[in-house]
Amino acid sequence: MGLVYLLAFGGFVMGTAEMVVMGILGMISEDLNVSVGTAGQLVTLYAIVFAVGTPILVSLTGKMKRKRLLILTFILFVVGNLIAFFSPNFTVLMLSRMILAASQGVFTVVALMASSSLVEPEKQGSAMGIIYMGFSTALVAGTPLGTIIGEFWGWRPVFMLIAALSLLTIVGIAAWMPEIKEQKPVAIRDQLLALRDRRMVSGLAITFFWIAGYQLMFTYIAPFLQTAVGMDTTQISTALFVCGLFAVVGSRLGGYGADKWGIGKALLVSLLLHAASLALLPLAAATMASALIILAVWFGAAWMTTPVQQYYLISLSRESSGLALGLNSSILQLGMAVGAGLGGWVVNQTSLMQLGWVGAISLLLSLTAALYSFSLKSKRKPGFGH
Repeated sequence: MGLVYLLAFGGFVMGTAEMVVMGILGMISEDLNVSVGTAGQLVTLYAIVFAVGTPILVSLTGKMKRKRLLILTFILFVVGNLIAFFSPNFTVLMLSRMILAASQGVFTVVALMASSSLVEPEKQGSAMGIIYMGFSTALVAGTPLGTIIGEFWGWRPVFMLIAALSLLTIVGIAAWMPEIKEQKPVAIRDQLLALRDRRMVSGLAITFFWIAGYQLMFTYIAPFLQTAVGMDTTQISTALFVCGLFAVVGSRLGGYGADKWGIGKALLVSLLLHAASLALLPLAAATMASALIILAVWFGAAWMTTPVQQYYLISLSRESSGLALGLNSSILQLGMAVGAGLGGWVVNQTSLMQLGWVGAISLLLSLTAALYSFSLKSKRKPGFGH
């Protein structure tokens, strides 16, 4: 499992580069003389490049050795961070975000594929859980740490530090990662044909409605906690840090659950807990203690879904797992964009208090997609056992 943890560290580094922008957006806006709204397009562009570029790049690099590709993605990632550090204006910074998004998209897919090749079949779910634990740790530790560095030394050194950590990952992969058999590249045409498979489409629908419901609430969690619960900035930061720890636990539990309980049970439990916590959140806002409990369950359940869902999609396309993971990464980013946009509409039309209900409805749609997808599986029902 040591090499899986190395890939998880790589996920932590890349996840930090993606999410830290939300904490230093104001600094970037002021330094580069653009509005906060304009600076926010850094997040939107990242999601678009990630969504559109990942399946294309995974297809184009299908013949490349996995170890070499992992190293190449991190070299490009270092370049992207250096461009961000030296960027003289907002346009160049946008270019750096495109490079970072493209490299992270490919790394995420290849790392997940590699992790399943580095362990025994009965531990593949746990391996994926560890990889996603790296990304969730970026939410817990990487983003707050980057924000603190930005407060004291400015936003540019944040990207230089990320570049330095990337070099450690490159050295580790070069020194210890064995050669992993590459998959046959999947043409873009074949990727589109895969969308004719009802199991794959319904499986991707699970991802879309799950992440849309999560992002719908998460995008506006700070103003919700401030307005509905009455928390101040320090309390909100502390609450999100603690809940982030539950996200790390959830990632690990999801991978463990997929191996021990079966994909189907683990996925249904995580989605049900997620839907219930979102539905209860507006009611739990009555007291700070109840709000914190529901927040912890929500974060844990949301991140528990991640490795289980990846494992499920791979089970639908084991001969071309890169195809499944690439499509899922694109749908994930699309769902995040839709969730954030829908959340803004809900807030403008009603109030912050309605976000939990709408998010829960999205999770119920995800649960429905899961039940439908499971019903389409073969008679041996691999999604419910081993």
